Amino acid sequence: MERKVKFKIGRETLRGSMFIPQGKGPFPSVIFFHGSSGNGEMHFDLAKSISKRGVLGFAFNYRGCGVSDGEFKDQTVGMGIKDGKAAIEFFLSQKEVDKKRLGFSGGSFGGFLASLFANRFNPKSVVLIASAAYSSEVYATHRDSDSDLRKDFEESNSYKEIAKFKGNLLVVSCELEDVLPPLMVEKYLESAQNASKKEKFILRGSKHRISINLLERSTLIDKIKEWLLETL
Repeated sequence: MERKVKFKIGRETLRGSMFIPQGKGPFPSVIFFHGSSGNGEMHFDLAKSISKRGVLGFAFNYRGCGVSDGEFKDQTVGMGIKDGKAAIEFFLSQKEVDKKRLGFSGGSFGGFLASLFANRFNPKSVVLIASAAYSSEVYATHRDSDSDLRKDFEESNSYKEIAKFKGNLLVVSCELEDVLPPLMVEKYLESAQNASKKEKFILRGSKHRISINLLERSTLIDKIKEWLLETL
């Protein structure tokens, strides 16, 4: 069952959908964080798929994205972090959500958010898909990086946060990654020294924008669903 939901951050409203399994909850539950140029609907297929297996899925839109209030041109890393935190707090307030069986999943900028919040909210399982990050090593190879963007990322070091995470971690990388430096994604796996279980999955033949290719998308959904069912 899909339930459209909304919640406030300041004067603006964020919107999304919860895909709730049949039966009596609370259910193991996953929140999906989309990329900076995407929207929550990008994760509806996966959220629907896991709901059929007894796992609640929640996908939402940051300000300026999808059906949420705001303008995309005003979006910043700092705003995304605030939106992500507000979404998690809203999610945890829902009676159908089993707070002891929580999962985070995010792609690109959404992966950055999932890793940033992993230690703070202590989910059982985290999935990072072609995840963005800040590190001095990475930015040293990208001299044209926007200075304001770099500052936002630098103040929120997701590698340090994922290093504290003690749950289960799946890191997905794209074989033909064409947006992020490979080092940026690989470093998540290296940093997660305290994870109880960690695994790397390479999506063969895929570039950064996975949703464009339906076969790649199907392969990714199957892998993430398998991981979540095993680790939640």
